[in-house]
Amino acid sequence: MKKRRTNHYRAKRKSFNAEFREVCESFPTEAFEAFFNTDHLTVPFAVYSELLNILRTERIYVNSRNAYGKNEKQELSGSDVEKFCNNFQRKVNGVYLTQIMPEMGHVIVDALWECNDTEILEFITSGKKKAVSKAIMKYLRESKHMKYIIAFIKDNATEHVVFEQVMKNPRYQRAARRYQKIMEAKKLLFENIESSTPDDYTKLFPLARQMDRHFILHIGPTNSGKTYQAMEDLKNAENGIYLAPLRLLAYEQYERMNREGVPCSMITGEERILMPGSFHQSSTIEMLDLEEEWEMAVIDEAQMAADRQRGGYWTSAILGVMAKKVHVCASADATDLLIRMIESCGDTYEVQHHERKTPLVMDETAKEFNFPKDVQRGDALIVFSRKDVHSVAAELQQHEIKCSIIYGSLPYDVRHREAKKFAEGETEVVVATDAIGMGMDLPIRRIVLLQTIKFDGVDERPLNSAEVKQIAGRAGRYGIYDTGYVTSYYDYETIEGLLFCRLVPLRQVMINIPEDFLHKDGRVSEILETWNKIPAEKYYNKGDISEKITVARALEKIRDSRQLIRKFIRIPIDDGNKDTFGVYLDYYGILVSGGYPNIDRTMAQYSAETVDEDDKNALLLLETASAVYDFLYSFTRIFGSQGDLGKILDGKLLISEKIFKILDKQELNLRACPYCGKKLKWSYKFNMCQECFRKRRHLRKQR
Repeated sequence: MKKRRTNHYRAKRKSFNAEFREVCESFPTEAFEAFFNTDHLTVPFAVYSELLNILRTERIYVNSRNAYGKNEKQELSGSDVEKFCNNFQRKVNGVYLTQIMPEMGHVIVDALWECNDTEILEFITSGKKKAVSKAIMKYLRESKHMKYIIAFIKDNATEHVVFEQVMKNPRYQRAARRYQKIMEAKKLLFENIESSTPDDYTKLFPLARQMDRHFILHIGPTNSGKTYQAMEDLKNAENGIYLAPLRLLAYEQYERMNREGVPCSMITGEERILMPGSFHQSSTIEMLDLEEEWEMAVIDEAQMAADRQRGGYWTSAILGVMAKKVHVCASADATDLLIRMIESCGDTYEVQHHERKTPLVMDETAKEFNFPKDVQRGDALIVFSRKDVHSVAAELQQHEIKCSIIYGSLPYDVRHREAKKFAEGETEVVVATDAIGMGMDLPIRRIVLLQTIKFDGVDERPLNSAEVKQIAGRAGRYGIYDTGYVTSYYDYETIEGLLFCRLVPLRQVMINIPEDFLHKDGRVSEILETWNKIPAEKYYNKGDISEKITVARALEKIRDSRQLIRKFIRIPIDDGNKDTFGVYLDYYGILVSGGYPNIDRTMAQYSAETVDEDDKNALLLLETASAVYDFLYSFTRIFGSQGDLGKILDGKLLISEKIFKILDKQELNLRACPYCGKKLKWSYKFNMCQECFRKRRHLRKQR
């Protein structure tokens, strides 16, 4: 009996597969393309309407972990109603939607009966509904149209809409009522923030709107003298501020101004150096005080306004800096957007175009770049992680090639010193991440891209044209070299194409949540989330504040002290670093309980003396210690005694000096197999050697 039933289902499946193939062969792709190009809403609206109907009337099934930790399809439980509503908009994608709505293909077929295209109507009647709907779903997934459906649902199925439907579902009414007051409060918060957000974002900066500002846009590629010209003008101003993308650049300009007889202070998130009698300031972009008035401001690397993580700070500076004259340095792809922003403020502007001082060419003699054989003095070798910087540098040192290293988690005074060693010829090459693309003035003859794929915080992806131009542009420093050269370890032709193609103009800039919005009635994390859900106006978009939301939630779990959280989230912190984030949470917990943390104990725990410079992990430990000291400095500046700042800086200096000693030895550790210790090349794709992999696979088979 069982065998007969099995054969029956096998025959049925075989019959359906044959019918499905037949339907796919007759699929009218051109007719569907024409339909979706002229009618954007019929199918998305039908899917959205059916989704609301399911939420309102049907059992809702979602993937969740069972008692054994495995994912399985389960009905929505009462305790998960709030979580389901809260996360729906963020989680919805093709898979998630199909899970909640298994018959989505049938819904689309029913919607297509309303179209006037006879070819489509003939197709949906050409076979069984199941086969036709499956073929349509396959077409939607393979084309861009499923993305449009998902985007439509994401825009419309807000947390409040989803909750209203679930509230009407008799199966979940009781559970939903528990959260009704919470949802009503969230709805009021949403309406409050929405009504407070003007259509014209320039109104968020009323003080700047009362000024007559004049902008000078310096547009051009790297090595074209944009920043130099702006800084020459800044030196002659009565007072002014330079706004940099990196602490290292802020430090370079601070040093340069003081060296050239213009007293200048430096203020970053981790350090304040106040020069007596100074009327000029060099800062990172995040430290701009929008209530302070200046004669002149210089905003560097303004194309960063499109960056999802930090772009909102450039946008705020352009729209809100209180300066009579504003120099803005940017690449050509940002020109149109910058002009639109300035015009929307009612300010005047002029555009100065800068040409590159030295030509930039691909190094045809190094098409098949061989590492480390083809490495030459004056090269900058580019990779995209700390681990790879160390691996590449260690291999070079094994071949007696002296090198400097530069990457983000090194203390900025160490980065500055490493750059100086390269500039003065003490080291032959520099191994760096793409941090050197942001205006670092180094005597680089040739840029060598050892990697062409980078992790952008979300996923690994190939470099884009703007990134290649920004990094490659560091080659051929004016006054030292007549030509800058570029080559690549991988994808030489692709990099050549990206380097010399036309830049695509930027389409949008990011906007930050206004500071006063955080004082509205509601949890800080909820305010941040609500701000993110309100659609942006015109050519603006909401920056990625997911890290701030994560930090705010972590603080709220300890205790929801909103006044304290608003101050705490201003302190820069990496929530991915367990050590630094652990100290951050501990300090908040002590403050919110009415105490004050023992800074001396934390300094002793992370002091340079606790690290043996011969330890293979010494650099990592010292970098972590430096990040902890950065946090201590920021924390003390906001909550503590200003007298403690000096000893924190002294402790950080000792950490940097120990890092100097380690780097001066030129004995970085090569990558090694964690099981047998065999040395691995920087470009080796796996974490363990091939022999250990084979042994471990053999052992698994034996088990």
